[in-house]
Amino acid sequence: MKIHKNSFVTIDYLIRMGEREYYPADGRPEEISFCMGWGVMPPGLEEALLGLEESVEKVVRLSPAEAYGDLDQELIMEVPRSDFAPDVELKAGQVFETEDEEGHPVFFVVQEVRPETAVIDFNHPLAGKELEVSFTVRQVREATPEDLKHESSCGCGCGGGSTQH
Repeated sequence: MKIHKNSFVTIDYLIRMGEREYYPADGRPEEISFCMGWGVMPPGLEEALLGLEESVEKVVRLSPAEAYGDLDQELIMEVPRSDFAPDVELKAGQVFETEDEEGHPVFFVVQEVRPETAVIDFNHPLAGKELEVSFTVRQVREATPEDLKHESSCGCGCGGGSTQH
């Protein structure tokens, strides 16, 4: 079966940024399953997957626009340290989860800790980066109503958890 817009797909993938930076950071491929066409994966990767079959291996290069977008400076802000629980020891690189206005989970990274404030970044960690994505298609099937239900509830294709890329 070939991948089309409403396929449920499982791939092993490894993202390379530059010479020595990988996601996952250990440089070993990771498996992910998702419904095509739901915006779970970057648009350039979904485009590269269309028409492929199981066992196909491919490497694609994605510009920021094809991947996770350009870095948006408006999503980087300085907030009072009092916005965090008093017992939280803030460190650069920490990832926190909060909710947007609709109650959906939103992640941010602490970029810098200052005496009275913290600089936080709501951009996707791979925003603004050119990516080389190596992947192998492991499974392709028609998406079931159950798959589509999970996609609309959490947007990650994993049935309720979260997938960070």
